[in-house]
Amino acid sequence: MITDVLVHLDSTAAGRERMEYAFNIAATHGARLTGAHVLAPVDVPPYYRPSAVERVSESMERHAREDATTSEALFRTRAAKASIPTLWRSLEGGLAHRICELARSADIVILGQYEAEGSPERHPLYLADDVVVGCGRPVVVTPDEVGDAADLKRALLGWDGSREAVRAIHDVLPLLVVAHSQVEIVVVDQHEPELDPTDLLDHLARHGIAVDASQHIHSHRSAGSALVEQLNARKFDLLVMGAYGRPAWLEFLFGGATKSALTHATTPVLVSH
Repeated sequence: MITDVLVHLDSTAAGRERMEYAFNIAATHGARLTGAHVLAPVDVPPYYRPSAVERVSESMERHAREDATTSEALFRTRAAKASIPTLWRSLEGGLAHRICELARSADIVILGQYEAEGSPERHPLYLADDVVVGCGRPVVVTPDEVGDAADLKRALLGWDGSREAVRAIHDVLPLLVVAHSQVEIVVVDQHEPELDPTDLLDHLARHGIAVDASQHIHSHRSAGSALVEQLNARKFDLLVMGAYGRPAWLEFLFGGATKSALTHATTPVLVSH
């Protein structure tokens, strides 16, 4: 049951699409939507000359405060037209840390695909990477253009038998049941013996979810790449997968399923760790 939805917002075009997606998800479930904006400490990239750091810092701080003000105004304007309860939170501090704090009382967290904590030189991982690992809640990561994906007509479930995949599939059940989603499962076998999804299919059926198709992919590449190929080959509204079966920094250095999917998916991705 989804009763509290959390979305992090900014004033970009992607942030506005993410906000509308969050309102649609919350409205479908009659949930309260909490919009949040975190004003993070200014992080001047290291390639500026020392003499320019103060000027650049002041400009970045001014822009950040303008973004915070605009984000709140956009949310409050949209909330005034909504039929669901809403809450706005303006916070300061470390971006991932503060969102993880808010996530403690949320059923689902919605973030943008390319939101970042600061300069890539000091924060090479995207915001979603850090939050997925730290918040303990399912996270939906949305691309810049979401469209009508909040209807959740069709969902693709990635299954490799891992603890993370089990968690993700059970986290998404309330969304799928309410939306009466058509579901397909892709079983990614990277090791022997071959995974048998029969018990999973039976379990989903007991929740009233009929699986339209199930297929195996034997891949020695990233499981995430295999899933994204399936996702982009046909029209789906959501990809569901477990996140970071190995440390995030290893995936950043050497690649991996989660990093590949979160970076390249063109539809929202629900991930759980």
